[in-house]
Amino acid sequence: MRASTASAPAPARATTRTLARRSHRASSRCVRARASADAELASRVVDALKGCSVTIVGDDERLNDAVARALAVRLGYSPVSVPALVRSTAAMERDDDDGEEVDDATAALVLENSAHEQLSTFLRLVVATCGGGRGATARGDCWTWLFGSVTVWVDGEETETDAPQRDAYELSEVRVTARGGDETDAEATAAQVLVGIDALLTADEQLCGKKNLYVRFGCRGDWPDLQPPGDEGGGWKGELAELAERRRRDEGGEGASS
Repeated sequence: MRASTASAPAPARATTRTLARRSHRASSRCVRARASADAELASRVVDALKGCSVTIVGDDERLNDAVARALAVRLGYSPVSVPALVRSTAAMERDDDDGEEVDDATAALVLENSAHEQLSTFLRLVVATCGGGRGATARGDCWTWLFGSVTVWVDGEETETDAPQRDAYELSEVRVTARGGDETDAEATAAQVLVGIDALLTADEQLCGKKNLYVRFGCRGDWPDLQPPGDEGGGWKGELAELAERRRRDEGGEGASS
């Protein structure tokens, strides 16, 4: 089932898209200026990701952001904060308020879903999500957009193990436990995340190719059993082979067909 973003007004989606692009451009310049702490491992993970973004979920919003930034440095990706995008978009919409009364929590959820929808079309991002046991990532419907990225649950040591949002976080493909929330702890947690992603992609070398197809098909909510439009016999593998061939041509690799 698709995330419930249909109710998001067109201006909200357009504003979110503009903010995401600005954040992408600005953060890219910062990220490229810093070096990875483990170049060999990071390089291997970057190659295996094939441009796929990484999404950090968990209840500690500040830790999500700190880990996302630290991981982005290692990967040479752009860090993006969904809470920051939501706050910026909400502020812009208040300036353009047309007098319609909307519940703040509902409006924030709509904006957050819209942000994830727009970010799902970008490559090479590390996305920090809202925390606090609230927001879109604590609800299953938002994961329609998240499945196009490699999802990481940054769990805390002192959290309620029976909290309902944990059922949604369990959809993550990598899980690490953070021991604190300061900058040093975030760096250590980012290192754990890098190792976890490496293990995930080593075990399934086709995972990110399949995720790229999922995004290409419009994040229709059919993960992991993709159903390419118009492809009744070959499933997603034929499309994956076509995507790999195109990538080899773009990179000028050997064996690329003319």
